[in-house]
Amino acid sequence: MPRVSVVTSVYNGETYLEECIDSILNQTFQDFEYIILDNGSTDRTPEILSQYTDPRIRIIHQENLGIAGSLNKGINISNSDLIARLDADDYSFPQRLEQQVSFMEQNPEIVFCGSRFKELVGDKYFPQRVKFIEKDDDIRKIVSCFNPFPHSTIMIRKNAFTKSGGYDLKFKYGQDYELWVRMLSLGEAHILDNELCVIRMGNHSLSSKNKRKLKLEGLKIRWRAFRKFGGDPSEAFYYFMKSMTGLIFPSATYFDQ
Repeated sequence: MPRVSVVTSVYNGETYLEECIDSILNQTFQDFEYIILDNGSTDRTPEILSQYTDPRIRIIHQENLGIAGSLNKGINISNSDLIARLDADDYSFPQRLEQQVSFMEQNPEIVFCGSRFKELVGDKYFPQRVKFIEKDDDIRKIVSCFNPFPHSTIMIRKNAFTKSGGYDLKFKYGQDYELWVRMLSLGEAHILDNELCVIRMGNHSLSSKNKRKLKLEGLKIRWRAFRKFGGDPSEAFYYFMKSMTGLIFPSATYFDQ
């Protein structure tokens, strides 16, 4: 059994897909399986996937199940106790799996972890804009304000994921954020103080209508988090008003949920 399963769901991801896949195949840690779910792509994605013959890659072509449904399927069929997530337009640095697997194996109380990351805008790299929060206590205080975990930095324990019920299909845009809030009821979380991933910014082509839905989902998730874990009321109110302003003047970034 591999020590970690990497799961990527891709829909029409021809532009960046090879960079994503190659970043996993070139990891310093090699004891993995890589599950790639082609979620009904109509571009060159199936052709690109057909070029890969590494036996650790499991390619599944399916109808479009939506990101939450596709990821639930990929994680449920995985063969590892640890699951690493990677979006098809992002990529991982070579030491990512090695460092996260080591951390998770040494800290059984942690049910999921993330990492620092770089932002890629066009061809320029920038430090992450989202505030870095490292330890579990601080994560619980801040999760009612914003999502400190980019999806592509996450490694989770499969048993905790299964116990949580997985991604909620009712959340189309904030399904990851909502899952983290539920999983915090099952154990601790941590964010590694190392840049292990690159998150591509500016390619999330959300219409104004969808940005509005993203913010509304974010408000619902923050309220749930505040009721569960509390936090600084004044800081929570600040982020609430920031989101409300964004509903009136929609200009959200991906992390501004």
